[in-house]
Amino acid sequence: MPSILRRYPIPLILLAGLLLRLMLLLMLPPGYDEAYYLFYGSHPALSFFDHPAAVSLWAWLGSHLQLGIIGLRLPVALSYTIASAFLALAARRGLGRGSDLWTAALTSLCPLLLLVGGVLLLPDAPLLLMLSLVLWALAIELPWGRLGLLLGGLTLCKYHALPLLLCLALWGLSRPATRRRLLGPEGLRALLAWLLVSAPLWIWNGQHGWVSFLFQGGRTVRDTGFNLAGPPLFLASQLMALFPTIGGVMLLALAAHRKDQHSDYRRLLRWLTVPQLVLFLLLAGRMQVLVSWLVPIWWILLPLAGEWLARAWERRARFLRWWLPLTVTMPPLLALLATAHVRSGMASALLPEALDTSRELSSTAELRAALEAQPKLLDALQEADLLVGERYYEPGFIALALGKGSKAQFTTFNSDARGFAFWQPRDGFAGRSGIVFGFNMPARDRADPAQRRGWLSQLNGLEPLGAIQLQRGKRPGPVVRFYRFGPLKTPWPRRYGPGAPSGDDDPRR
Repeated sequence: MPSILRRYPIPLILLAGLLLRLMLLLMLPPGYDEAYYLFYGSHPALSFFDHPAAVSLWAWLGSHLQLGIIGLRLPVALSYTIASAFLALAARRGLGRGSDLWTAALTSLCPLLLLVGGVLLLPDAPLLLMLSLVLWALAIELPWGRLGLLLGGLTLCKYHALPLLLCLALWGLSRPATRRRLLGPEGLRALLAWLLVSAPLWIWNGQHGWVSFLFQGGRTVRDTGFNLAGPPLFLASQLMALFPTIGGVMLLALAAHRKDQHSDYRRLLRWLTVPQLVLFLLLAGRMQVLVSWLVPIWWILLPLAGEWLARAWERRARFLRWWLPLTVTMPPLLALLATAHVRSGMASALLPEALDTSRELSSTAELRAALEAQPKLLDALQEADLLVGERYYEPGFIALALGKGSKAQFTTFNSDARGFAFWQPRDGFAGRSGIVFGFNMPARDRADPAQRRGWLSQLNGLEPLGAIQLQRGKRPGPVVRFYRFGPLKTPWPRRYGPGAPSGDDDPRR
């Protein structure tokens, strides 16, 4: 076994990381965003309301495996392994021997990166794969026309690719040699290749009033002043999510400087990360910055951290005596414990409810079992023509629980309808009956959704159909309440999307 480890260390590291992620994806119940992105795969489009099209391909592939939430996550787990391999190749080519081994290890150990990019069905999965290909292409100095094709694919993954492209352009302009290439025929070929591949994003948004950019841009417009404590607190939370020993090494590697044959690639990586890091830290002083928004930054810094650790290993740095065992054992252990809590709520007594956002999640099997315990309710759901969630992420939970047993169309009647506004038929469901449901937490919601959501009272012939109590381990989870409604007398209105009045077509709400 030791000889195999010496001969094939990186493949074995990637395999161990894949096995860890498979354990996590088997244990974790469906997440809020995953339940929503499920419908991306069943509504193919050039782009979508809140993200470009790439995640829909992952969802489409996963849904065809017919394994529920596990099938949806399998393409994510596999693409992360490929992304890790290409990032290791980029590190070796751009930063030297030894950097690849440590880079591969960090991708397999960092909790934030492996969860967001390698377990959950999120746009970060295709983003990290394309980002690794771009970093590899830059390391091997791929012709710029081909690089432009990869950059176009990166743009189709997530809007976080846009500041990255700006940083790459600034890097090119900062050096005389690359500035001449960027402003010459090579740069034109790269631009045309990027436009060709990323065209679906621009075409779709051009056809829909640039609604995605209005929505995403509106999230950064806040007139709340600047909170000086915001940036350092956000950075500290990021280091915890990365795991402190990994995050600390990333920052040390970012600050370290040395001149050798790899200086240009290090400079490139810093150009791609430092401006973005400053931007998001400043935003953290004005608004809530989601933990996943910095994932591309940390991914780009992994090769720098890998090289820094390789040099530390060569000089037999003393800190590795405690750093290595701590970093190899604790992140996987903590990830498994956190996953067990999300599934069973075993640490609920230690966490304030306001901080435990997983308390409303239940596994697909538990939701299915609760429905099967009420055959009449299950039959009604399976026979329904239209199933309506109270919030935009709720239809996915019921769709996963029903599986092939439902032929209904899923939607939400909430004003925050996201993509469901664009998947709504032109007739606005006029004349159609269905079932509306809501996941209700006693500590947060009133018992009856009809008392707290004014739009429910607009439904014709609304009548209670039943309710199920979900369990989270030994603790009660959400109560799901179902109501039948009669035919809609008029098309259901939208505040944005197809058919919305132009005056109210404001996705920022």
